[in-house]
Amino acid sequence: MAKNFIPGAVRLYDCSAAESGYLLLFSGDKVVLKNNGLPRLGEIALPEETPLLEIGKLYRESCFAVRLPDDFVIGGEYVPYELREGRMFLDAPSEIALCRGMELTFWHNTHRFCGSCGTPLQDIPEDCGRICPQCRARFYPVIAPAVIVAVTDDRNRLLLAHNVNFKNGVHSLIAGFVETGENLEQAVRRELREEVNIEVEEIRYFGSQSWPHPNSLMLGFTAKAAGGELRPDGVEIDHADFYTPDTMPNTPKPGSLGYRLITDWMKNYRKD
Repeated sequence: MAKNFIPGAVRLYDCSAAESGYLLLFSGDKVVLKNNGLPRLGEIALPEETPLLEIGKLYRESCFAVRLPDDFVIGGEYVPYELREGRMFLDAPSEIALCRGMELTFWHNTHRFCGSCGTPLQDIPEDCGRICPQCRARFYPVIAPAVIVAVTDDRNRLLLAHNVNFKNGVHSLIAGFVETGENLEQAVRRELREEVNIEVEEIRYFGSQSWPHPNSLMLGFTAKAAGGELRPDGVEIDHADFYTPDTMPNTPKPGSLGYRLITDWMKNYRKD
């Protein structure tokens, strides 16, 4: 963790019980910033019954995550941003807090009852888990790992694909969730095989990024194409090809690990 954000036990407060601190305001799937930074408790009039989820200390002050009511009116200096854009305005400690807050509010809202006996869960005071007062089962947030891979061919061209859910013709790298029982390299190979019919080799780790949509950890890799006839699956991927920097389609904007992988390839591209 960045030295100025310290994760802590998750505690639930209402507005009247919390005195000061930073606010991570979430409106739907967007984060609300004030002057491109995190607002502070007391700067925005929240309903008194609004739950505040304390997730740690940011610059030695409490940091609270808040899911705004659906009918809450945002105005003035408060601007909602998509997570990818909003996190770019923040320094490293605040970005860590943002990702942690988004994942924990999702988990807290979707894990209210015991999965074994159905009893309402209670927070565990010393950490971020929840416990069943009836059967004593404990539950903790689960992170879903996903892989994303920059594949190049023997001419150093980069494989980019268009997912049917992408807008504006954006092409990106092949990515997908790690299946139960797989290691990361196996997940890379399977995703390439399933989505574009390509085999790969020389799989190397590149970097990672918290990706709270709603609870993922994205792990980036590079690899070399090693066979197979490029063929989109027609379900998730409807177009794929290998590109040079001069022939690039629309690609992801800054703020994602995919962007970092593509930028790194372009910086080191050489034409053989």
